[in-house]
Amino acid sequence: MQITEIKVGELSDFIAGSLWQNIAPKPLTLMRAISQSKNPRALPEDVALIIAHEDNTLIALVGLLPDYIHGEAGQPASSNSCWWINPKKGKHLAVPIFLKAFALCNQRMFMTDCTPHTQNIMERTHWFDFPDTEPGIRGFLKFNLHEVIPAKFPVLRKLKSLLQLSDEFLNFALIPYRLLKSNRIRKVAPKAEYRTTLNAELYLFIEKHSMNEFTRRSGADLEWIIKNPWIKEKTSTQPVAPVEYPFSHLVDSFRQYFVHISYAGQTIGLLFISIRDGHMKVPYVYFQEDKAECMVNAIYHEAIVQKAVTLTVFNPKLVRRISLGSHPFLFRKKVKRLIAISNQLSDLYQSYPAIQDGDGDVAFT
Repeated sequence: MQITEIKVGELSDFIAGSLWQNIAPKPLTLMRAISQSKNPRALPEDVALIIAHEDNTLIALVGLLPDYIHGEAGQPASSNSCWWINPKKGKHLAVPIFLKAFALCNQRMFMTDCTPHTQNIMERTHWFDFPDTEPGIRGFLKFNLHEVIPAKFPVLRKLKSLLQLSDEFLNFALIPYRLLKSNRIRKVAPKAEYRTTLNAELYLFIEKHSMNEFTRRSGADLEWIIKNPWIKEKTSTQPVAPVEYPFSHLVDSFRQYFVHISYAGQTIGLLFISIRDGHMKVPYVYFQEDKAECMVNAIYHEAIVQKAVTLTVFNPKLVRRISLGSHPFLFRKKVKRLIAISNQLSDLYQSYPAIQDGDGDVAFT
């Protein structure tokens, strides 16, 4: 067995080399390698990937996404971008390969979307804090039984087609209700302008409204994310047998874009919208403190225009506004995000406790 470290500056050569060509499953996709090689917060010598392999079989991997704390180059850190173990051959490597990654980033690591299983492992090390964060909210704008029920009760997967028909019938019956809600929201929604890039004014707006953020991404960082996602839509030209990869990277639909929100000719907010297979999120949002209601209406309007199935938001100010006011949802529920901050970064987190929905690697997927 061999353990190989791939640095950010080596990613292009790695995906062109024989190891990547022959190994199965692949430790990263072409688009993910290209994206990470362009990371504006990474140095060429920063480690991006650690893999354990035997012959041409991938046994374990851990990914790192170099970042800055509070946007300061003098405060480097890395988020854990993936952690996978071959179920047959790699169980004994789960902790050792993670510890290697932890050491390579000088124990300056954070995670913004832990699974309960991951948190359980990390708690045993006593090297991480797990700050309690306010729950987010997920609202359902359409019936989605064919996804929700099989996910919760796998034994009912064989009923997926029947559940899909039920969804179509119920959503058709709700058209008058949705039209009524849509008309009400459209009347109060602020002016919105779609963008794929940002200008100097919006760069400054982001800088002004991110003072307490843990990573504090810049406008240039957000443009890098939008231009370099880690997943893409399936197409008719996609091979029947796509690249074998442990994580999802091909979806039916995926779109990311900016929405510039203004009122009376003045910028009041900026949304970074992500919609994957009908599920809408807001990875990044910036707005004036007194315009939370306007921003919520803008988000509602966008969800309706894009015919979203669900809308998920974690920003505490927006969640509180959503909880208090009228909304277009059929029903909604609280959702919890698990965050881990290494001990070396705990003091910095206390100084800059705001985590955006897309921080870490979340915005790329």
